[in-house]
Amino acid sequence: MIDLFVLLLDLLYLAIALAQYLVAPRIGPNPYLGFRIGHTLASEESWSKTNRFMGRIMVIHSLLLLPLCLVPDSLGYFLVLWIVPMLLFIPFGIRYASAVLEEAGAKDARASSERITPIKAGLPWEISPALIYGLLFLYILLTYPSLPDVFATHFDASGNPNGWSTKGDFLLLYSLLSAGMMAIAYLFIYLGRRHPLFVHPGKMQFPRDAYLKTIILAMDCAGIILMFTYYAIFIHATQGISLSAGFYIIPILFAVVIPVGYLISRWRRW
Repeated sequence: MIDLFVLLLDLLYLAIALAQYLVAPRIGPNPYLGFRIGHTLASEESWSKTNRFMGRIMVIHSLLLLPLCLVPDSLGYFLVLWIVPMLLFIPFGIRYASAVLEEAGAKDARASSERITPIKAGLPWEISPALIYGLLFLYILLTYPSLPDVFATHFDASGNPNGWSTKGDFLLLYSLLSAGMMAIAYLFIYLGRRHPLFVHPGKMQFPRDAYLKTIILAMDCAGIILMFTYYAIFIHATQGISLSAGFYIIPILFAVVIPVGYLISRWRRW
């Protein structure tokens, strides 16, 4: 039996990968599609080649994940096998973009990047990931004892459970996902202070801290989605109430729209 939710996630990932490979190089540096780091935003050639390189990797990755939709209760495996390789792809993309930028002869851009001062998002932005994930963990600690030993953790489009987990496995998976999102936010906060070229807007007409704040905002939205999801799983496990698909879809849409909308709103060309 095909897991339609896993299939939908993988097809969405494939569509994004194809767009990055085919569309991003054609439209050039922009605030909504592509591998956006200072190395790619500093050069049209670096932008084009790096996005084709990363898009090709992502397409292959999405195709390798496709068989998981045939495995029962595979959402947890899908998320792990999706997120962990993606975190490994990013350093390869950065290294590739840096090499292309150097080969393109963009010596002025490279020299100026060495004089870029640290980029800081500000204290409220920098504490928000820890605050959101701290609230998530506190909520889990307060409600976890009330969960049964085995309960439904995956549901079909109609809200009917089709996957179950033990308390220990559920806590482990949730801890890894939430810690990973928070780690990404603080990785980029660190890069902004120590290696600011990674989050510099390059030739794009953005404030210096726009990309760093957008990444933090995206990870904060991911934390809010995890809160929504945990709440839905908890009330089903303890009260037998199934929430509609809209309960999940709406926060996911907001998590995509809010960071992209924030970045576009800071685009000075507009």
